[in-house]
Amino acid sequence: MSLKAVVLAAGRGSRLCPLTPFIPKEMLPVEGLPVIHHVLTELVSAGVKKVLVVLSEGKEVIRDYLTLRMIPKGEDARRLSEERERTLSALDISFAMQKELLGTAHAIGLASSFMGNDNLLVAYPDDLMYDPSSHRVIYEPTRKMIELSAQTGDSIVLADEIDGKNAHNYGVLRLCARDEVSRVKDIEEKPLDYREDKAHILIGRMVITPRVMESIPRHRMTDGEGIIPALREESAKERLTALVYKGNRFDLGSHQGYKELLRRTLKE
Repeated sequence: MSLKAVVLAAGRGSRLCPLTPFIPKEMLPVEGLPVIHHVLTELVSAGVKKVLVVLSEGKEVIRDYLTLRMIPKGEDARRLSEERERTLSALDISFAMQKELLGTAHAIGLASSFMGNDNLLVAYPDDLMYDPSSHRVIYEPTRKMIELSAQTGDSIVLADEIDGKNAHNYGVLRLCARDEVSRVKDIEEKPLDYREDKAHILIGRMVITPRVMESIPRHRMTDGEGIIPALREESAKERLTALVYKGNRFDLGSHQGYKELLRRTLKE
């Protein structure tokens, strides 16, 4: 099943300073290709055909990578350029500019016309699902989210289970069950007093219905809670489902996460 997707590439990348004022985090290399390439390859493998990439001032190099022709020199350059071309040729890519950085809900809202009456896959390039041992992106959870949303009519969020002591860094999901697929009871953004041993957290993939898009303007646009208030509306009406992912995931919005992926790819 195909689906439209929006890739959020407009953020400041503050956790990766001093790199990101000069190199967008989405363009940092992973095995010879930028992070955003791997995210787009995941989307293609999951059945996505149309993608809207949300950019901001200073991120024009991402548009260049996704649109300009290149002349490779050398065997490795030709091989990677051919891989780039295979991914890009499989997608219809358009762009939107986020002129004010008012958070993820505002960025997602820029995809309203692009979305139309369809469901929309939202991808945050910060989170990369990647298997260093096979040198491939992991697309199966994304495809399963698409299928679940079509079957249930719900919005679907991808979740990961982490140590509860780190819950204050994430949006935390309260689930109805500890199954792979569970209804979401509530969401709390970066709870300061989380006392449970484990926490289910939001990670950077979700499928939203037009209901979520319609609810975005009812909430204050900030760089704090972002899309969570709109998702909380859906959970209160029992229309939000979580798919729990247990594979390799790297937080490429942080120095620690990026270094860990580089270490793993070099080791393998």
